[in-house]
Amino acid sequence: MAAKKTTKKSTKAGKGIKVDLIPSDELLPSRLYANYVQVGQSPYDFTLRFCDATPISDLKKIVADKGIHKIPLVAEIAIPFDLMPGLIKALQIQYKKHQANK
Repeated sequence: MAAKKTTKKSTKAGKGIKVDLIPSDELLPSRLYANYVQVGQSPYDFTLRFCDATPISDLKKIVADKGIHKIPLVAEIAIPFDLMPGLIKALQIQYKKHQANK
């Protein structure tokens, strides 16, 4: 198992008090899995809709539904615009690390 890396973000809250934001080790009751993500935007934020694209088991139903296969929504996350550059950079860094370890 890979070692966990703690990411800290410092911010000034209220009257100039420095606060370190550290993700908690407490996990949700279960891990969420998604193999499909839909990205959208509103005038206020980006929205990521994570889904579990289940296999097509009933082709006749898909044909009857005009080619639509509804898949379960796992999570929907709204992200403010100002967080996106940092998120994109962090994803690129992690992806490069993954590629280097292949």
